[in-house]
Parts: sequence; structure tokens; C-alpha cells
Amino acid sequence: MSLRRRIIYFTALLSSIFIFVQAILFYISITKSESTSGIKRQLFEQPHVASNFLKNSINNKTALKERERKLTINGKPKKSVVGKYSKTLQNWPDVSDIGGDSRIQYHISGSEFHKRWDVNCTKIINGEQPYVHDVYAMLEDHRDIEKNLPVPDDIDVLSWMADCDEYKARRKYPTKPFSKEEGDFPLAYIIVTHKESAQLERLLRAIYHPQNVYCVHPDAKSPHAFHSVVHKLSECFDNVFVASKLESVQYAGYTRLLADINCMDDLLRRPEPWKYAMNMCAQDFPLKTNLEIVQQLKMYKGHNDINGILPPRYIQSRTRFIYRTTLTGKLTSTAKRKTNPPHGLTIYFGNAYYAATRRFVNYIINDQVAIDLLRWSNDTYSPDEHYWVTLQRDKRTPGGYPNATWDENVRFMKWGDIPKHPPCKGKYVRGLCVFGVGYMEYLTRQPHLLANKFYYSFDPITLQCIEELLDYRTAYPETVNIFQNFPITDMVWQNHIAF
Repeated sequence: MSLRRRIIYFTALLSSIFIFVQAILFYISITKSESTSGIKRQLFEQPHVASNFLKNSINNKTALKERERKLTINGKPKKSVVGKYSKTLQNWPDVSDIGGDSRIQYHISGSEFHKRWDVNCTKIINGEQPYVHDVYAMLEDHRDIEKNLPVPDDIDVLSWMADCDEYKARRKYPTKPFSKEEGDFPLAYIIVTHKESAQLERLLRAIYHPQNVYCVHPDAKSPHAFHSVVHKLSECFDNVFVASKLESVQYAGYTRLLADINCMDDLLRRPEPWKYAMNMCAQDFPLKTNLEIVQQLKMYKGHNDINGILPPRYIQSRTRFIYRTTLTGKLTSTAKRKTNPPHGLTIYFGNAYYAATRRFVNYIINDQVAIDLLRWSNDTYSPDEHYWVTLQRDKRTPGGYPNATWDENVRFMKWGDIPKHPPCKGKYVRGLCVFGVGYMEYLTRQPHLLANKFYYSFDPITLQCIEELLDYRTAYPETVNIFQNFPITDMVWQNHIAF
């Protein structure tokens, strides 16, 4: 072969290699772009999910999942999920055999209406990793093509309540307060929901007590069968009712805030002398017994538990520009700036959940400052994340306090950009962890009253094991001592006088 031909051949080979490498790089870039664009859509829907989530939780997701699935490291058992996140770790005692204990008649767990998985919850909540791994594998074996597990549908749940008295007896709903302390301190709950009545029913049973009162707000656009279940549930109880005015709830929209406001208005007209109101969605679940919740709320000494800070720069556009709903139903910002907030209020940013005194609720419904801020908020993005905390920080607000802080103890949530908690053991939805059994060890040791988020169809064993733990702690209230700091007594409201 001549030198010229050798050069031509070599050049062609290099060109082919170059084209092949470019094709691979192009494919990788497209794949990465599609993945990133999905995350960016999530970040648009939840702007408070910071870039650390993208770097740490998404890009490393494959490697993290592989590490989590390993049973051992160098032949030794994998370390506890709590690990560096907790200085001391106490194991829960055996919580799985509480069914026959004479100390408790009204068991939350063990319902005949919900599938009972053959698992040892004590091993799960104490973080025995090989066992937890086996439970994950068992769940994977039962998932359908969409990675969901079968749960009762709306028609199933409706059939349970064909006879209310029989239903309440079989579900072991309590008929009287468990203690004088609980009877003297009734609570109000607001539950905003839109689907999966089986999970709603399971939540209501977990938090139900006859001295409390429950306002359920089903999304106005939810299916008829779902509304039928919600209304039938309310018919079975004197202290459970459907909100008198229903909103078609829009994600991050004004109607989500109105759903709470509508229930607050109804609750003030109810005969129950409730002390505090807490709002929930159906994907929440309690981490504390009713007695423990009462003891925490009493420690607030007449203050609300509503967290928040001055809004970071990337949040400020939510209340500086007018938002409109597009034809596709999504909120989008316009270039038109909003007027200043009414009454000289300073806008704060927090989460959408609270424990609010009755006086605060009355203030929300009847005071002109609160009414005007509500009207001003109707064209902002996710107003429930600024409305409550803005009023909480105002000196005119009953039970408020002036210092801006993220401290709170109502609800535990694991955001992808919050490094203070262990990585998600479950899956992320809009940047928020949907808990799996691998997170139970850490979750069940938190001082918070409630947690979010749970999907019944993703991991029902998490709900089952929390139910068993709540039954155990109801029977043995002294076991609350396992929490390092409960009830919380060192929040900033201690330095403010309730009025």
C-alpha cells in the first residue's frame, strides 16, 4: 500500500472514530437534557427546591440507590440510616404484638379493610438493614407495571360504610376520650384531599377522637365516587363534616388557600370547643398519639406554630408580579407588578402548614388586616406559603411572634435540598421525599407531630408500622421518653407574650 493510500485510510478511520464519538456525546447530551428539563419543570412548580437537590439527589441518584441496596459493606452490616444525623439512638421495644394488650381497646392497626403485610415492624423502625432490604424486595415483587401496589378503590371504601355503626365497630373507632387531659383539650383538623379515599380513611382513623372535630375539603373537581366516600364518612360521625363551600383546587393557586379558609369559617360555627386547628392533606400521617399532640400544643402556651423567613431572592417574584392561569391550567407570571401589601405588612415565606390557636383562626376570618391580605394574595404564586407566616410575624396577630425562623414542630418533611436529614429512602415527587420503609428508623424518632409525604399505593408498610407504633405508645405513654426533645419548649415564641 502506497504512502498516499495509507494517509487516506488513516484519515478516514480517524473521521469515523470522531463521528462515532460525537454521536455518543450527542445521545448523552439529549438524555441528560430530557432528564434535566423534567427536573426544571419540577423546580418551576416548586421554586424553593434549590440547586443542591439537582446536584446531590438527582445526579447521584443511581449511585445512591445502588449503595442503599447493599446488605453489607466489607462483610459488615450496613450502618444505621440515622448514623451521623443523631447523637444517640434508642431502639423501640417490640411494637408488633400490641393487639391483645388489655391497655388498649381501640386499635388503629390490624384493620380487616386494609391489607396487612406480613412484616416485623419492630425490625423496620429499628433499622435492621438486611431485613429492610428484604421488605423492599417484597414490595417490588408486588408492584404493577406503573410501580404501584393495589389499594382499595372508592367503591370498595364506600361499601365498608354501608352500615355506619357496624363500620365504626369493626374499625374500632374510639367512643370517648382516652384521658381527662385529652377530653379537656379538643382539637380541630382541616383535611384537604382530592383522590384515593382509602388513604383518606386510613388517615382519619389514625387521628380520630370523639372530642375533636374534622373538616374535610374534597377538591370540587374530584370524581363523583370520591365525593360519595367523603360525604358518607361525614355522615357516620357527628364530629366529621364536609366543608360548606368547595373549591376547585389549583396547584400553587389561590384556591388551595381558600380551601383552608372555608374550613376555618365552618369550624368557628361548630359547637366543639376546640383549642387548636391543624391543617393536613390526605398524604400526611401522624407521628404522635393524640395525647402527645395535646401535650405539645399546650407547651406552645397560646402561640401558633407557623414557621417562615424573609423570602429568598428566588422566591420574591411570587408576590412582586401578578400571576395568571393559562389555558392549560398552570400559573404563569406576567410582567405586571403588584401593589404593595396592605396595612404595611412585610411579606414572609414559609410552608403551608400550621398549628393555629382558635384566636388566630377567628382573626383570619374576621379581622380586616387578614381579610385584605387574603384579597391581595389572589393573584400570587402559592399564597399559602406566605399568607399564614406573614400574619404570624405581624405584631397585631393573636398568638404570633416577631422573629423570623424556620423552627417549627408541626410537620416533618424531607426536601431534596435539606442536608440536615438523611437522603430520601423512597422516591422524590416535586422535590419532596415520599417515605419508604427505609426511612422509618429516622422518621419515628423525630419530635414532629405529623409527617408528609406518604403514598398508600407506593409503600403501605410505612403506614402499617406507624399505626402499630401509635397503638403501642397509646398503651404505654411513658415510651414518649425515647424522643430527645419532646415536647419542644425552646422555640422563639417563648420570648413573646401571647395576646
